Amino acid sequence: MTHPTAKVDMTKLVKDWIALQYVEAGSQAHKEKFWAFTTLSDWCEEEPDLCWEAVGEIRLTDGSDKIFANLAAGPLEDLLVKHGPQYIDAVEKLASHDEQFRKLLGALWKNDIADDVWVRLKRVAGPSF
Repeated sequence: MTHPTAKVDMTKLVKDWIALQYVEAGSQAHKEKFWAFTTLSDWCEEEPDLCWEAVGEIRLTDGSDKIFANLAAGPLEDLLVKHGPQYIDAVEKLASHDEQFRKLLGALWKNDIADDVWVRLKRVAGPSF
């Protein structure tokens, strides 16, 4: 796990997380970039504000359907499962003026997101893809 005080270069994390989505599992490149996956997963649990920031940076860096699908099914979903009530107001606010973010929300699956949070998400989300 990432220690909360550990210094992580957000730009490098974003770059490596995105690159990880495009490399073959088990390859040397995958092994070198996998730290970004585990760090972001840890943040979803322990440092939700950093996770929220990273999700934002990733979506602004690569808005492809591939990245959105992986971002929605991974860090964003994990964040909203664990901390949905804490972030739903920010989600609604961002979705109110950001079409790209609404598209990202359309890729979310409910999983264990709280029912009341899910209802609010679906109101602002773009169509599923």
